[in-house]
Amino acid sequence: MNKKPIRQLLMEIDDFSRMRNLSKKEMAQKLDIPYSTFKKWFQQGKGERAPSPPYTEKIEKFLESQKETGTYWEDLWTKISGWWETQHRYSTVRELADEIGWDAQSLNNYIQSKDMPPRLVIEKIAKTVGLEISVLDLVVQEAQRKTEKLKHLLLFLEEELRWFRDSPKEARGIFRKELDLSDIGYISSLLTMLGDEDKFKRWLTLTSNRFNFFRRKGG
Repeated sequence: MNKKPIRQLLMEIDDFSRMRNLSKKEMAQKLDIPYSTFKKWFQQGKGERAPSPPYTEKIEKFLESQKETGTYWEDLWTKISGWWETQHRYSTVRELADEIGWDAQSLNNYIQSKDMPPRLVIEKIAKTVGLEISVLDLVVQEAQRKTEKLKHLLLFLEEELRWFRDSPKEARGIFRKELDLSDIGYISSLLTMLGDEDKFKRWLTLTSNRFNFFRRKGG
C-alpha cells in the first residue's frame, strides 16, 4: 500500500464523511477510533494532533476498502447527472425530491455542484427513474455495514466475557446455568468458519446445529 501524507489522508476522510453526511463522531465510530482522539486531528492551533502510525494504517486500509464500492456509486451518480440534463419527466428539482422523499434544496445543491449526495439518495433516484443498480454492489455495501456492526459487537462481547474470566467460579456457574452452551458453540463455529469460504461451505452442509435463542435445557 502506497503511503500518503497524513494531511492528505485526513482530507480524504473529511471528504468521505461530508459526501455521506456523516458527523465527525459517526466517522470516528465507522473507523473504530475514539472520538476524543479523532476530533483533535481536525482542530486548528494548539489542540491539533496528528494520527499515530497504527491509526494512520487503519485510515489507509479503510480508504482502500472503499475504493471498489465508491467507484460504483460515483459512476451511478454521473449517470444520474447526465440523465437529469436531458430528461423531460420532471419540470423542477422539487418534483424529483418530493418523489424520493428528500429535501429539494439539498438535492438541487448536489445537482448544481456535481458533488455526490448520500448513497441512499442515489439509490432512491436510480430506482425511481429506472437506472440499473448492481445487486452485487448493494450486497457488498450491506456486508461492509454489517461487518462494522459486528466489529463493535465483538468488542462488547469480549469485554463481557473477560469479566466472567476474571470473576469467581460462582459467576461462571451462573453463566453456565443461564446460557445454552450448544448455542454458544454454534455462534463460535459460525464465526470461525466465516473466515474461510471452503470450510464454511463444508460446515454449512454438515452441521445440524442451529441457534435456539439460549433456551435452557428442559425449558
